[in-house]
Amino acid sequence: MVYDLTAQGVQVVMDGPIVLPVPSSIREQEKVEEAKKQRTLSELKDKGVDIENIPQSELESGDGEAISAYKRWYSYVDSWSSKGRSDMVDQLDDMKSRIEGWRMEMAERYRMAPSSVMEEHLLVRVCYATASLRAGGHMNKDALIAAGVRSNGINELTFVLNEWVDKVHKHSQSGENENEAACVMTFVPGEPFRPANSWRFAVYKPNKKSGKAAWELSYDRFAAGEHPQTIAMTQASGKPIQVATVVGHILEALTMGRVVDLHRLSTSETPPPTKSEWEDLARCSIETGIDVTGGKS
Repeated sequence: MVYDLTAQGVQVVMDGPIVLPVPSSIREQEKVEEAKKQRTLSELKDKGVDIENIPQSELESGDGEAISAYKRWYSYVDSWSSKGRSDMVDQLDDMKSRIEGWRMEMAERYRMAPSSVMEEHLLVRVCYATASLRAGGHMNKDALIAAGVRSNGINELTFVLNEWVDKVHKHSQSGENENEAACVMTFVPGEPFRPANSWRFAVYKPNKKSGKAAWELSYDRFAAGEHPQTIAMTQASGKPIQVATVVGHILEALTMGRVVDLHRLSTSETPPPTKSEWEDLARCSIETGIDVTGGKS
């Protein structure tokens, strides 16, 4: 098929590219996005974040790995503040100060800039992961390395983090019977648990973009050998998630009939139930007449 141009059409082509006016709806959307970006940067400045430490590409787009890490951390701190838990806010500030102190010490020891020891956005990602540890959990050195910590003083950092964890959880563990606490469920190393099938009420809900369920992304990484803490700190979206969320994803995989190495999960992050905890669950089931495996909660 052949098309002919009129004389006017030929002239337009010769004058250069045809530029159409930008629709007003796009202009309005650009204004909204720009206002959102400026609001985000302003809020981070108010929190004390040095904007110069954020990559230029993220400053231009208003989003990215560093910005996401900052937003998640300060949102977490603010959530405790809104609940009136100033004690928890103080503890979180204490942890961040301890890591900053370690970073400064390493910078002086190895004559490096503090940001070269650990970038600020990585520091708050580590803070978030540490804060989300359950009682009995500890930060893992290999998980920190996998998450991007490259300092020669990583052993000292691991000590600093776990010292804070022990301090925070000491009160909650103080009333626990030591004999009962020591009597925990054990799993055979090297023998992953293989469910006969999925829970009959389990529903697989894949994400439209990824084609996989939210829990599945964490499970696949854990099954490939990654530590739950590493998974929590290094999300594809750039936004860290709580370690407990990763563990929840892995346990959800179990309800979907997936094979899970419970021994590795229990030794790497989540302590198994104690004898007394298991007996309490059984007692509650008997007293209420509820079969916890027989229906949706």
